[in-house]
Amino acid sequence: MKKFIILMASVALFAGCASTETIKRLESQNGQGVFQVIDAAAKPLPEGYGDLKISLNLKTRTSNAVLINTKHHGTEHYQFLVGINGQTQRLVGKMIPETGEYRGSKDPEAGTGVRYAFETTVRLPVGLHKVTFALPGDGVVLEQALEVKHGENSVVLQPLYNRKNPHQRIGFNGDTTFYEGVKSLRIKE
Repeated sequence: MKKFIILMASVALFAGCASTETIKRLESQNGQGVFQVIDAAAKPLPEGYGDLKISLNLKTRTSNAVLINTKHHGTEHYQFLVGINGQTQRLVGKMIPETGEYRGSKDPEAGTGVRYAFETTVRLPVGLHKVTFALPGDGVVLEQALEVKHGENSVVLQPLYNRKNPHQRIGFNGDTTFYEGVKSLRIKE
């Protein structure tokens, strides 16, 4: 039993180190030419290329909800990184303050906080691409191989939040809440 606990602690430690290293790599990459950011006035799609729309909608606590805000929750410094084959784009989300009741709700996004809407569209060559999504403020990374086809493609990401503090006991899943931060990202089907 003791060996199992040490093994699980080691796996958690290495997973945390891996995501930190991936975020540092994304922040330092300045590759160019892999993709082009597209706006509403984009030229028609050339042959052999596809547009990939990436969107993430999540909620964080307000900046004044804790004494020291080291993760930039509720500020414009809370950002989303998208890396594709060595080129990185840093996204600043649209911030919308939200109010609501928190106590007794099973909704992980119930309560007063700030909603972020991150969205971008990039033009890529048709084919398989290694895409990395990261939230540096929460230390969350998702790496995925995505196939871009000719025409319009989209990826919608969904946050999975951490559990509420009072219920963090072994064998009890508890309710999740945005207030505790994002635990991981997944692609919404």
